[in-house]
Amino acid sequence: MSRVTALLRLEAMETMRAVPITEYRHRRLSPRPLVVVPLSMAGEAGAPLAAIVGQARHGPTLLIIEQPRDRVQRFEFTADLGREVMGHINSCRIDRRNKPKTRGEAQSFYTDAPQILVPNSGGIGFLATLGRACRFRETGGDYPVPAGVPEFGRWLTFLADSAEQAGTSMLMAVTDLLAEHWATGQSGLEDRNLASLMAWIEPPTGTSVEQAILDAEDPILWPPAGPVTDPNFDTKDLGPALRQLDAARAHGDHTALAAARTELRELLSGQINPTWRMMWQAIALLRGIPEAPRVERRFTNDREQFTYFSDLQDSPDARPQPARDGAVAAARRLDRLERALADFEAATAMDDKFVLADRRSVGEAFAGEVIDTEPDRTVLSDKNRATLRPLITLRTLDPTRLADGTELISPHMPDGHKATIMSTVWEGSASIVTIEVNGGMGTPAKPNRSAVPDIGRRIAYLPNPGWRPRAVFPDRADTPWTHTDAEAPDTDDGVIPDDAHAEEWGDDD
Repeated sequence: MSRVTALLRLEAMETMRAVPITEYRHRRLSPRPLVVVPLSMAGEAGAPLAAIVGQARHGPTLLIIEQPRDRVQRFEFTADLGREVMGHINSCRIDRRNKPKTRGEAQSFYTDAPQILVPNSGGIGFLATLGRACRFRETGGDYPVPAGVPEFGRWLTFLADSAEQAGTSMLMAVTDLLAEHWATGQSGLEDRNLASLMAWIEPPTGTSVEQAILDAEDPILWPPAGPVTDPNFDTKDLGPALRQLDAARAHGDHTALAAARTELRELLSGQINPTWRMMWQAIALLRGIPEAPRVERRFTNDREQFTYFSDLQDSPDARPQPARDGAVAAARRLDRLERALADFEAATAMDDKFVLADRRSVGEAFAGEVIDTEPDRTVLSDKNRATLRPLITLRTLDPTRLADGTELISPHMPDGHKATIMSTVWEGSASIVTIEVNGGMGTPAKPNRSAVPDIGRRIAYLPNPGWRPRAVFPDRADTPWTHTDAEAPDTDDGVIPDDAHAEEWGDDD
């Protein structure tokens, strides 16, 4: 936690009100997101219980399972949920437009991408588990599942994987969106409770924040936002309702069965509807925050990833994602996630002065006054040509922890401006930083004067995440024996393990 964030959390605790920590919303919010609130039984790993789904506050679809331990009912529930989710996904697979390329043929991409919102990170984990349980299944054979379940599992896995990448907006937890913009006086773990987080940001009318927080901890007033239900509810209400329904089915009493089904539906509706209403309240709050300028660029990346995966699913080569990554695939994945995080952090700091101040407080960026410049400085290149390399000298009071040679970008300079730290000299509480401009400066014959700020101007710099060379990974055949298993399938190539269909979903009785 940085100094700025820590101070804002202290301010929130002192004032008993959430405090904004960003100027903008740095995630895209679709005009028609699909909201999914899942529920699963406490103590039953991978046993879905219910879900409420919809693209509007009114008229959602409530799906329930009458016996969560029954394998057939689980996959019937999954098929119903899949129809709702795939309907949303397919609505984004209609309009495509060409993206011009400087070289080669133009490529076409979908103009939209799906967006699924869940209450918290537990909801993302639930969908990831659901995807893993479904993508290897078959619609025929000894243990068939309803049509569409395997495809739904592959899409859920794709969306869950995308949620791990910083800046993407295809599958998001609303608590993460709220916590990115507001600081509260509670811990990060408590911020994962939607009711508790909303109590700090917008408590109910006529209710103090203190009382709203206490109410949020009451599972009767605010049932857990999922995916796991309250154990007391399972013991006192859900368990008896399920046993009553099983007994009515066993005796063939249709009247009692209808009454038991109605009771179960009312019980689960009471558990899930408060979260549904709060989700749309949170979405309305998030819509009131202006969107950051670079969000559109990240949405373009989402659309491209969505298009690539969609085309793969439509091709004859469509297959489930591997059960686990091999060593090389895992390394590539980690490198991709690290790059995405660095890009996202830099982009948010470029867009948002609050985020930039946050990074300055921990020495990951600095701002200062220009005290000297050499706009006409030139150096000889490797080809013995004179190359324009202006120098800028800044005086800053920020902690300077960036090493010499660090590539820099600035939110206060024109696009294309790049620089490198040449030296840092400390003068008491201040630092004198000399920077060489090596991007956007023009040529000695045609210099770009806007690339060199005037003396007395105050500007900020932060590390450029794009300067790092791409990592090179070995082929699987060249991987050291310590990182391979000769008897294991080549999961880097997406081969399905032989025992994939033997994976069980939870504890089937």
